[in-house]
Amino acid sequence: MLNFAIAARSNDVHRFEVHLKQYVHLLEEGVDVVMWQLNRGEDKDAPAEFPVKASHVTLKMQRKGDMLVQSVLNFSLRGGYLSKAIGRNRGASKTALEPLSIHDILEVKAGCSGYDHTELPSSTGRTKSKGKGKSENRQGSLFITLTASPTPMAATRSYILKFKSRPARNDLLHGLRSFLADMQIHEGVSVSGLHTEVDYGDEEEVTVPLAAVHKVLNREREAYDRILLMLLQGFEDLKEKEDEMLSLRKRLEHVVEESAEKDRVQANDSKLIMQLSKKLETLLMDNEDLRDQNDRLNTRLIAAECEKMNMMS
Repeated sequence: MLNFAIAARSNDVHRFEVHLKQYVHLLEEGVDVVMWQLNRGEDKDAPAEFPVKASHVTLKMQRKGDMLVQSVLNFSLRGGYLSKAIGRNRGASKTALEPLSIHDILEVKAGCSGYDHTELPSSTGRTKSKGKGKSENRQGSLFITLTASPTPMAATRSYILKFKSRPARNDLLHGLRSFLADMQIHEGVSVSGLHTEVDYGDEEEVTVPLAAVHKVLNREREAYDRILLMLLQGFEDLKEKEDEMLSLRKRLEHVVEESAEKDRVQANDSKLIMQLSKKLETLLMDNEDLRDQNDRLNTRLIAAECEKMNMMS
């Protein structure tokens, strides 16, 4: 059983390594997403601004030079005459869809970071019905957030992307992180001591024992395998937490619906009680009037009987 688990984990690591090499091609081919751009000012209480709202775009990476840092992410509006007719991309403007430089991306996060994904605005700017809005943006596992460097107009910039499925989200998430890691390793600050260059002076040849080289390579390979295994476990934890959050959100919505139904029933009961109270009050007043009429009739009857007896006597 243990050997089977180890073999399965080894296969997962191998597949992940193969996929890492394919993610960059996925970015270069382009991915269809729904995008929001969120800007905030320096003030913590400043309202959120959305230059782009629920715009259907194609995200594609373009290289403008030999260096990775020269690459940009292009956002091109997609859709034909029908999309324009129904106003699908009405929330986007040409200035808002400027390319995003790779070196401006500070971090890539899974989910909708910094904003409740169920409260994201629509492209038309009109408030949707509560049930419909939740049904469209309820699954937080379909989102990623790109945090970009600040500008003079916005202290914080976020690009919120929504995908059609979780595997598509994970592919782009891994692809962007892999590309940013390559840029950091090859063109940024090294985080490992293996890239340290040593000046040996004028020595013509330096002899290093092969056993020492194998030892260093094995140690680095172990560290690499350890990181891959921890990374895969982290992805599984992320999936479990996203599923748990979705389940809790469904339960919360169910409780809210039950509470709303109870409030509706209580309101109807209160309305019915008010109607019955008014009806009862009307009946009591009618009953009093009937009693007064009955008393007057009895009095007139007694007076008539007395007058009749006086006449007979």
